[in-house]
Amino acid sequence: MDKDYSLKRFDSVLHYLPERISARLIRLEKELKYSAEEIRLRAGRPLTITVGNSQFFILKNGTSMLPKADMLIVSAEEIEQTFRELCNHSVYSHSEEIKEGYIMLEEGHRAGICGTFVGADGGISSVRDISSINLRIAKEVKFCAGNVIKDYDGGGILVCGGPGSGKTTLIRDMVRHLAGGMTGRFYKVAVVDTRGELAAVKGGVPTADLGSTTDVITSCPKPKGIEIALRTLYPDIIAFDEVGDVAEVEAVKQSMNSGVSVITSAHIGSVTELGKKLQTRALLETGAINRVVFCNKKDGFNYEVYNANGLEITK
Repeated sequence: MDKDYSLKRFDSVLHYLPERISARLIRLEKELKYSAEEIRLRAGRPLTITVGNSQFFILKNGTSMLPKADMLIVSAEEIEQTFRELCNHSVYSHSEEIKEGYIMLEEGHRAGICGTFVGADGGISSVRDISSINLRIAKEVKFCAGNVIKDYDGGGILVCGGPGSGKTTLIRDMVRHLAGGMTGRFYKVAVVDTRGELAAVKGGVPTADLGSTTDVITSCPKPKGIEIALRTLYPDIIAFDEVGDVAEVEAVKQSMNSGVSVITSAHIGSVTELGKKLQTRALLETGAINRVVFCNKKDGFNYEVYNANGLEITK
């Protein structure tokens, strides 16, 4: 990954933060900024940066992996200020996202929101008293998917891994390759981007590079988005992030029956876990998946590719 590019991605989220916080973060050592995955703000608690499985406490001058007396403590007022900046001072326009606990931002960044969730009619109507914000920094690793799809000639791909393992990054790059003619053909790819992480659409225009022949459906439930894509876009491939429930598996079946391949992901850490989750076992049983990829960012951006037919799936 280009380090200058990663530094720019880090700096691009700082304008959402209060001046006291952004001024401190801009002075962080470059290596930490390059590797940073999250900026976490908690009311009355220390400001931290997430790198892999490690948390770095931000001090008034420096950082520490252990709490210290001169840690930068985030105030409730700074949480509120950040929240309003994330919403571009229009909370109402982000109300549907906020009810789901997040706010979509430009360039694929996303903010997770914690607070008091207010219920109505069996669901969530709003969130108040915001207590913490997880500002997740999106990264693009171009050409990381080359080995996954170098011989691609159709068929579904399931990308597996734990949180932060690079699943979304890999799917984004696969779409870029397939819709960018890098496999010798320009595939028509429909991206169902329910949470805005794959395409990072702003004003109707994807801010992430997804190739030349990609159509994006944003902020739509995945089963409905897949249905719309099949009915109106006639894609070769439908890509979406994270197969979550049986309804989505049924949508994949419909896609397969229409001759359309699927690229998706799942929170699965190992081959042995594949059969233990109902949705992934059901997905593999459809026959829609040809390749299974396991991501691991522990030592850089690494992954292992398996032929789905050769995997032993046990319950």
